[in-house]
Amino acid sequence: MKFTFSSMAENILIAMRYSVTVCGAVAVVENLLAMAVFARTKNLRMKYFAFIFNLAMADFLFGLFIILVIWIDSPILQSILTASYSVSILTILAAAVNRYLALSIMPPARYDSLVTGYRLLGVCFLFWCFGLIYGFLLHYAYDHETFFTVETFGYSVGVFIAWVFTALTYFLAFRKIKQYTPPLASIAGVSSDKERDYTRVKQTRRLLIVFVLILVTSFFSWLPYAVFSLIAYFNRSLLSNEIFSACFEICVLLYALSTLINPLIYWWRLDDFRAGFYEIFCRCRIKAESRETEVEQIVGLYDNTADETGL
Repeated sequence: MKFTFSSMAENILIAMRYSVTVCGAVAVVENLLAMAVFARTKNLRMKYFAFIFNLAMADFLFGLFIILVIWIDSPILQSILTASYSVSILTILAAAVNRYLALSIMPPARYDSLVTGYRLLGVCFLFWCFGLIYGFLLHYAYDHETFFTVETFGYSVGVFIAWVFTALTYFLAFRKIKQYTPPLASIAGVSSDKERDYTRVKQTRRLLIVFVLILVTSFFSWLPYAVFSLIAYFNRSLLSNEIFSACFEICVLLYALSTLINPLIYWWRLDDFRAGFYEIFCRCRIKAESRETEVEQIVGLYDNTADETGL
């Protein structure tokens, strides 16, 4: 019976490694296409999509390096893999804070002057610096005991706190949207500023829905990995158990699924993304649906210049 369980665990390990490889390859292709669409579609080359582009880049690198790490034992590859996922977590959190600021800083012109495209790019650059420093310190600067503690207990608890804070920020943003009283455009005396504020609220709600879907997907794909990491931390003898190792590999596969699902969310919720994809890869244009994107509304209603809205 022991031989049977051992063989089954070994087969699961091999199957999961190939499954993670396929998942990573699909994530690489999807996020590479997503970055191409964001880069080449005019309506998406705006500061409001900077965090989505940064998330697609992080998911692309995660998919690429998880393929390498699953077959090659290299601290350098593991450091970059850790950095890419850390950046994705920070990006989702930053998107929540940014959307909350878009609702809190009124009038919208004040928000646009404070939160510029170059500043958002600077924030993304700082995320990558932090992620790479954390990744290389984790795999090179710590001794084995410290590495194990940080990798299992510290990372799981830290990421969970980040998810909770992110979810709370989204909750506050949606609460602010719910409390907002829209102006009636048909009533005389309603200023254009109030109309613009209401439009900003609608725009923010649409992007919030996109990132909430990303947050939920990322959290539930990460949760099994975190639970097994904490179990391994408190019971290290399980690390030598083949069945536990096989189950842990399944958690790694779930851990990587969010990088594959995120581009599908862009396709589903962003009309301009879908239209840009068809225009670039199918050489045809499609008519946008009634649900307009944020940038289209800003350009159409506010007549902002490229310097005000672009990256």
